[in-house]
Amino acid sequence: MMTEFFGFAQEPFDRDIPVERLVAFHGHSELSARLIYATEHRHMALVTGDTGTGKTTAVRAVMKRMDESQYKFMYIANAGLTPKTLYRVILERLQIQPRFRQVDNQALVHQVLEESYQKGQQVVIIVDEAHELDPQMLAEFRFLNNFRADSFSPISLWLVGQTELREKMKLRILTSLSGRIQIRYHMGTLTEAEVQDYVSKQLASVGQERTIFSADAVKLIARTSQGNPRLINTLCRGALIDAATLGHSVVDNSHVERAWMEVSGS
Repeated sequence: MMTEFFGFAQEPFDRDIPVERLVAFHGHSELSARLIYATEHRHMALVTGDTGTGKTTAVRAVMKRMDESQYKFMYIANAGLTPKTLYRVILERLQIQPRFRQVDNQALVHQVLEESYQKGQQVVIIVDEAHELDPQMLAEFRFLNNFRADSFSPISLWLVGQTELREKMKLRILTSLSGRIQIRYHMGTLTEAEVQDYVSKQLASVGQERTIFSADAVKLIARTSQGNPRLINTLCRGALIDAATLGHSVVDNSHVERAWMEVSGS
């Protein structure tokens, strides 16, 4: 209904936006540049930010951008990850049969990761939702990344999680791991100007150049969402649906307010 009413080629503000349609705001561009650097230099990266700020979106964009013949990305999002399952997951992703003992799997993982690098394909391991992992599990990443007595690493390891992961990394048990992290980035929210640009580019990406959101509506979206991209998407979709339902060609504050009432449950 919304797509047909406004004449969009595709639905805007969708959660599963194709990489080629992603709007790269300042924080997204900064994070992407750092992750590309981490990949190319085989560094460990720590990426944090509140829910919905675009961390995983930036990760997805970098994965899509890099040469698949040179880099093999391994995305792991498992809150129940343990040291034992970590090595089994890596081996299974590499289509290698895990062994029974954890120590054997640990040695095998190191062997195949280094062999892959020597053959010209570097593995990049991305652990999402890392804030949900316990400190003992996080500490295991130090050993995963320990090659040749810490003088060399054939992989790039990214730990991605919500803001509390930054505080968790200050724990004494994680001092050694924290010292191995070369790239750190905290994803913030969008400014009001970035929200305006984001909304305009989202609409342009689906073939709509005319002004659909009033200036006041965009300001209200920026203020209500506090610049959180995921919430911006939700409010924009809700406001567009509300406007289309009422037959209004321009989204104003009343549509945004009703969209917010649905989101907040008020």
